[in-house]
Amino acid sequence: MFTLDIENLIQLGPNQIICGDYNAHHTSWGCYNDNPRGIRLLNFVNSAGIEILAPTTPTRFGNNSSSTIDLAIVREFLYPYDIISLPELSSDHNPVLLNFYFKYSIPSTNGKMKTNWNKFRHQINNAEDIYNISINSPAELDSLVDKFESQILDAKIAASSPITNLQTYIDPRIRELNNERNFVRKMFQRLTDPALKTKLNQLNKKITKLNDKIETESQINTLINVTTVDGSFWNLTSRFNKKRHNIPTLNGPASIAVTNKEKANCLADSLEKQFQLNDIHCEETETVVGNSIEGFLNTTPNIFNDFPPTHTDELINCIKKLKKNKAPGYDNISNKIILNLPLNSIYTLQKITDSIMKFGHFPTRWKTATIIPILKPGKDPTDPVSYRPISLLPSISKIAEHIILSRLNEFLEENNILMPEQFGFRKNLSTTHQLLRVTEYIQEGLNNKLKTGAVFLDIQKAFDRVWQDGLIHKLIKYNTPRYLVKIFHSYLSNRIFAVRVRSGLSNTKIIKAGVAQGSKIGPILFALYINDMPKQHNTLLSIFADDTAILARNKNHNFIHLALKKHLKTLEDWFAKWKIQINAGKTEAIMFSNSLNYPLPIKINKQIIPWSQECKYLGVILDKRLTWKSHFLHIKKKFRAAARKFYPLISRNSKLNRNNKLLIYTAYLRPVLTYACPVWGYAAKSNIKILENQQNYVIRMISKANWYFLNKDIYHSLNYPTFNSFIKKTLCQLLQKT
Repeated sequence: MFTLDIENLIQLGPNQIICGDYNAHHTSWGCYNDNPRGIRLLNFVNSAGIEILAPTTPTRFGNNSSSTIDLAIVREFLYPYDIISLPELSSDHNPVLLNFYFKYSIPSTNGKMKTNWNKFRHQINNAEDIYNISINSPAELDSLVDKFESQILDAKIAASSPITNLQTYIDPRIRELNNERNFVRKMFQRLTDPALKTKLNQLNKKITKLNDKIETESQINTLINVTTVDGSFWNLTSRFNKKRHNIPTLNGPASIAVTNKEKANCLADSLEKQFQLNDIHCEETETVVGNSIEGFLNTTPNIFNDFPPTHTDELINCIKKLKKNKAPGYDNISNKIILNLPLNSIYTLQKITDSIMKFGHFPTRWKTATIIPILKPGKDPTDPVSYRPISLLPSISKIAEHIILSRLNEFLEENNILMPEQFGFRKNLSTTHQLLRVTEYIQEGLNNKLKTGAVFLDIQKAFDRVWQDGLIHKLIKYNTPRYLVKIFHSYLSNRIFAVRVRSGLSNTKIIKAGVAQGSKIGPILFALYINDMPKQHNTLLSIFADDTAILARNKNHNFIHLALKKHLKTLEDWFAKWKIQINAGKTEAIMFSNSLNYPLPIKINKQIIPWSQECKYLGVILDKRLTWKSHFLHIKKKFRAAARKFYPLISRNSKLNRNNKLLIYTAYLRPVLTYACPVWGYAAKSNIKILENQQNYVIRMISKANWYFLNKDIYHSLNYPTFNSFIKKTLCQLLQKT
């Protein structure tokens, strides 16, 4: 077989790159189907511990097909890389460009403005006293918010000054060589002597080498002096972890978007369609909801006095927890500015939050979102639909949301409103807890020779297409305090957004449905919207945010089929009633058993959902026998991609000290390997070894260990936990919290 030739080649040395046309098709590297060579190649790669690097676009084009069969196989090669298929039509195969970055530069973080924070606070203290302005209506509340933010921005401008561009430092050695080169150039231009031309070329090469040497020395000096005490370590590493993507020319429905402004408007038009209700109607429910909201608005007072007032300590504690590095909203008031506000501004903010609860009105200024588009993994970058919206809201509005959310959570906990099957947005509950609940149910069935059928539902645009009137109706039915219901009605209505692409900002668009993205209140409102999802006695319902799974187990797979079918029919009716659309194309079904027999396929909305060999739920891949091998191979690939980002800092040749290298691994890389480890920690040792080897490889690289050093001796000398001991420690901590 052709894998024998690859095996012989990779044994020639410790680091290998083997490129070529393997004629191997597999969905793992972007093909539409698998062929025998592709399956053999993938199995060989997984067993040999090597990697396949493939471009994201096809490399071969037929008459009616395209595939990715020109690949690179690498062994123990963690350098950052780019691999692209070049669109050249001279052959049916595109040339593939594979570029490894052996030389790197440390990204710069220099700011453009410097703020004197003492002067900033002094400016606010000496500004107009807006705390004593009386508020008697929602319009006056909006006016106070405008004045409050303007006062903060004016003080920031007055206390800030641009950072002057310091004169570029030129090393004396470079300056001396430059002078000599310039003199030789002038002499050559006068005399045209070939010897002078040779001398000129030699000097140019000498200057280039010296420049590289000085740059390297500067980078080494930076790495040597990095510490966690002054924050320089985190500033350095966070720059390597950032995801950067330039948005290319977009193919809009009517035209091509080239400039930043055109791209922003093109994406805004696409998102406007996303923030709309699903075209599903139930006249009976719509009538009930309409009457409910109309009755509430007609009987609700304009002013409330039965709300718990905001305490100054409550605001101060909330502000202290803000993270400085979070991006601001459209108002450009960052968390760092809020952290430096004087006490009288805190009092003004306290008055604003109390007025929000008093009038049941959320300030209009805070209902505008700036959206940053992020490309979805593996999607076409020229298609506007391929981008995920990241919503940036005004930072001050999130403080008010925090106060309101604390009142809502207190009511929900006192009255035990949220269904116990919902593990999202709950105290002391995480994805790991829900995964443990699901996998224990499945594993218990396997131990008792029972089959377990599961359907993992995909709700289409779950948060973006919430029926807002339906949500308010449900809040009323839960007997939520009336002042909170009125706030949420104001909070959800008349929201707008604009898309930013670099310096280009789109026209504002109206959000007609959904809960606010990027908000603190939005997730819990969504949980309340689906809180009355129907349950069934012979199935297990598992919900985390919008990730929903239904499980049933029995010895007879036909019984499982009937139980799931009945529950899904109930859910279909409920989803249609509340204008929720299920994406049948992304919904998956799996039968957990050792048997090869399957019942009839499940149907959702008259679409067949075939039985799969493995499914992904809450970031973990579940295979039909719960061996976890598929998950471990997926995590290994993900870990290698993450390790490449930090390779310049943790490689053997890096001048960063060992403790900082270990800190990079602990903070950024180990969480990739050990996510949900209490769930799969019982897997076979041979499978866990897949991930353990990845940690061992990086730890040996960090410690610069020679080949004859034992792993246990390295961990002991570093006083660092082994992979298995960390899993046990994490499980013990989880059980103590439960």
